[in-house]
Amino acid sequence: MAIDQTKLKKTRHPGVFKTPDGRLWARAAVRQPNGKVVTHRRLLPEGASDADAVQAVLDLRTAIKNPPSIPTPRPPTSSTTVGDYAEGWLRQRRQRVKPSTAITYELALGNHILPRLAHLTCEAVGRAALEGWTIWAEAQVDRKGRPYSNDTLKQWWRVLCNVLKDMAAELHLPDPTLRVKPPARPQEAPRREQRTLEADDLADVVEAAKFHTPKRFAEIAVLLLTGMRAGEVYALKWDSIDLDTGIITIRRSISRGKLTETTKTKAQRTVPLHPLLRDIVREHKFAMHKDKPPGFESGLVFPSSKGTPKTPHTLDRSFLRIAKEMGTDLNLGAQVLRRSLNSNLLRQSVDRLTIRAIMGHTSEQMTAQYYGAGESEKMTAVLHMPVRRKKVVDPSEYN
Repeated sequence: MAIDQTKLKKTRHPGVFKTPDGRLWARAAVRQPNGKVVTHRRLLPEGASDADAVQAVLDLRTAIKNPPSIPTPRPPTSSTTVGDYAEGWLRQRRQRVKPSTAITYELALGNHILPRLAHLTCEAVGRAALEGWTIWAEAQVDRKGRPYSNDTLKQWWRVLCNVLKDMAAELHLPDPTLRVKPPARPQEAPRREQRTLEADDLADVVEAAKFHTPKRFAEIAVLLLTGMRAGEVYALKWDSIDLDTGIITIRRSISRGKLTETTKTKAQRTVPLHPLLRDIVREHKFAMHKDKPPGFESGLVFPSSKGTPKTPHTLDRSFLRIAKEMGTDLNLGAQVLRRSLNSNLLRQSVDRLTIRAIMGHTSEQMTAQYYGAGESEKMTAVLHMPVRRKKVVDPSEYN
């Protein structure tokens, strides 16, 4: 599972951090002669000491300063093992994806895929091998002894499918993933909030945020009324907001705490500003020009107190306060607000292509997946069923 670097804790050793589960994380950054900063990271195995982590930082710095010559890779053959193919596949992918995505691939392969499949030759990977892997994956538990969530299992499956489909295409082999069901745990309750806000609740969120979390009011309003991902909101700069035309251009995102000049899907999109939101953003801009907080010169719309981009988890307390004031047990968060806008647009019969353009979805399936039917909506649908009870004739009426 991917490591959220925003939750790493510093240690007294430079470049050494601790993950939430206590493992050590080494990181080294070296500026190159061309001005580019190259960063290498390493998650140390359980039981590693501080000395091991410090040595890992030194090794990473050495590796950056003295990169090994890359030999010309041998073309894979059907007798190549899955482990060897995956190593080359990951090396190529790192050159084209964001660092956060590369880490996701690396952890999924290293911890949850290759331990079961690395020894097989590419030609030997078939339905039986994948069925065995899915059964194994469904039985895995995390460090707290809890079964992994369905979302995590889906993530492993996506990585595995990417590797095997590329392998099959490159080696002219049958696609081994065809007609294999991905791992799933139907009995496992979703850990992410599945419900969404009804239309009448949207205004309540805006009002509660305005009066009870005024310092975070503007960013919560942007999350709610644009459907932007949290990483896109915190990467917003004023050059992307045109208050005259009422358009936001979404071209950046926050990845692993760093601002990147691309979105999650690598596609730029525009979102219109609701009239209410336009006023809110205009007032926020006026306040920033007046106070000139840290980060103002960088152009960030929502900088942290240190002038750096904020991270989504800093809104947790604000959402708890809003939920309490609204009297709802909904586990509010940035994802719930995004899914709520998606659901309410669908309820209003907005064209799905338009919704995809607003939300930045890459497929129709994703738009449907973000839909959360409310209980009142389900009840209305059931009550409109054209079913009537037939009148039962009492035989005594004929006497």
